[in-house]
Amino acid sequence: MKPLAVADTPAPDKAAMAAAADTAPAGIPSCFHHDTDGDGIATLVFDCPGSRANLLHRDNLLELEQQLTDLAAEPGTRGLILTSAKESIFIAGADLRKLRDADAAEVDGLIQLGQRVFNLLARLPFPTVAAIHGACAGGGFELALACRHRIASDHRSTRIGLPETQLGLIPGWGGCTRLTRLTGLGRAVPLVLQGRLLPAPAALRKGLVDQVVAREHLLSEARRLVTTPPKTRHLPLGQSCLNLPGLRHLYHRLALRRLRRRTRGHYPAQERALEVMTTTVTAPVERALERERLAFVGLIDQPATRHLVGLFFQREQAKRLTVAGGTPAPIERVAVIGAGVMGAGIAYWLAARGLQVLLQDVADEPLARALHGIRKRFDDAVRRRHLNATEADRAFDRIVAASQPVPLHRWQAIIEAAPEDLEVKHKLYRSLAARAAPGTLWCSNTSALPISQLAEAAPDRSRFVGLHFFNPVHRMPLVEVIPGDASSPDAVASAVALVQSVGKLPVIARDRPGFLVNRVLMPYLMEAVRLFDQGHEAPVIDGAMLDFGMPMGPLRLLDEVGLDVALHVGQTLAPAFEHFPPAPLLLNEMVDAGLLGRKNGRGFYLHQSGAGALPRLAAMMQGRDAREPRPNPAAVAMAGGRSDRVPVAADAIASYLAALLDDEAARCLREHIASGADAIDFAMVAGTGYPPFRGGPLAHAGLRD
Repeated sequence: MKPLAVADTPAPDKAAMAAAADTAPAGIPSCFHHDTDGDGIATLVFDCPGSRANLLHRDNLLELEQQLTDLAAEPGTRGLILTSAKESIFIAGADLRKLRDADAAEVDGLIQLGQRVFNLLARLPFPTVAAIHGACAGGGFELALACRHRIASDHRSTRIGLPETQLGLIPGWGGCTRLTRLTGLGRAVPLVLQGRLLPAPAALRKGLVDQVVAREHLLSEARRLVTTPPKTRHLPLGQSCLNLPGLRHLYHRLALRRLRRRTRGHYPAQERALEVMTTTVTAPVERALERERLAFVGLIDQPATRHLVGLFFQREQAKRLTVAGGTPAPIERVAVIGAGVMGAGIAYWLAARGLQVLLQDVADEPLARALHGIRKRFDDAVRRRHLNATEADRAFDRIVAASQPVPLHRWQAIIEAAPEDLEVKHKLYRSLAARAAPGTLWCSNTSALPISQLAEAAPDRSRFVGLHFFNPVHRMPLVEVIPGDASSPDAVASAVALVQSVGKLPVIARDRPGFLVNRVLMPYLMEAVRLFDQGHEAPVIDGAMLDFGMPMGPLRLLDEVGLDVALHVGQTLAPAFEHFPPAPLLLNEMVDAGLLGRKNGRGFYLHQSGAGALPRLAAMMQGRDAREPRPNPAAVAMAGGRSDRVPVAADAIASYLAALLDDEAARCLREHIASGADAIDFAMVAGTGYPPFRGGPLAHAGLRD
């Protein structure tokens, strides 16, 4: 079979172009302008006025259609370079606000319009190059795919990909169709299903762009691509073979099996994208685009899509959260006090995001252990190509460690990550006060202790705020910002701005026991322990919640958090709320017996850092993953109530445990623990991994649209 080529497209349909000229909008600020040089090479610049981002919507698509029509009609045009005037965004995709507010018929018309315009670009009779600097996402990358060539800047702001499946949709303007023909199924399908945005070097390796250059050379190199186009690329033999009917069907079946094992069938957009891509890769472009359009329109009113799009806007709102009456102070130097798991995680993240960090503890041993873990985390970031080696070394060098008292006057913020003991923290604050500057922002990473009580030992209560990161810090995007009763608006605003500056998402929570996320989570976790104590097996309990959509079952989550930590939080919260039962006796017994979870390899499960060849083979023969922990017989032996247990179906367990999350979230809403239902649902999704397709516990309970 001849390998599938990324071939030139047919010449434009002149009649269609003439008809398009009559549909361009009038009286609307222009988003596109073009100039043609003496060699006949046109540069078309996308620049939406009054906006920091270029977004595609009906009006500017019609304008683009008019521009392309005019360019095709200009005599002597020899090539086209498509670029952006924005500082860090090429094209951010479709305007989701207008898409969200449109009905199905309007969405269908918008998809047809976008496909028509992009087809017009693809059929231009001269070379076309997308010169990409900054974010090139979704519809923006689909527009770039309609060009014959793509060149990207090597700047860190350049990110390229198709994230539509993360919103419950699929690429509908030709992304599924053109990407499979460009890179082959084997590369295109994972990119679409995962919805990741790739940095420019990774995009080059995957075949998404033809070249990566320094930003200052972007347009000159794009011009060279127009005047001297590279040879037509052919798919590698292994990729082109996947287009054979038998192999294509096998690939679809295996990919669908892997997908459902991961998503439990809760994300229909990924399945539809897989179906469209595997069934149309060898079909005529027109037929493939039609399948894209029908799939996109069919997904737009799905509940999962509505929830995922809603969470997207909540995430964007968190990025822009401000505090009324507060003026944030810039913070570039942070002292992290406490080099345990959380302190080390916070120090790593702040340094990776460009801040200078002092990491302090009372002894050399915990500091050495923390620095070793941080170095390993940076090495892992290099291995995963999140950072290059130079960036990792520079970030690690931004961390200064100290086991002796050092002056803190140069550090603009202090984040305390000491053990969860009120007296210990009070003593620590008094020892630090004399060494800190008067205007220092004081923050505690406590997960449950009252901020107002903690602030009593601080030198300035108005500058004291709770700043609760979640574990593991490098993975969990949420940070709870908790004002105390004396916290000033400026201090809260500074804490929020600090969180945002390092790429985390803040939610402001009221200073009540457990704040927001831990309070909602704790009854759910404690009841899972009681179910285990009654004789229900850990994999059954956890499997029920995995089927519900949680990323991890409650008992496995307790192992990850640490059973001693969970017990402490449970004992702290139970006296504060009448409806909270005391922590299960079994949890006390397991902690006393040294079953602490992953931290020492034994909890509800047995954890091992790595499996050798024989354990992997044994696991394979048993049909399980060797990397997954096995139930701990010691924990089972400690559980009671096994003889009189009444079997309960997994779906009943899931409904029961999910109702606990719903009920506690509803109580938090009534008590105004956060700004509203949206904030509570967003915090639970971002802080616990609550199933995004369900929108959050309040949406699941029907208490939010």
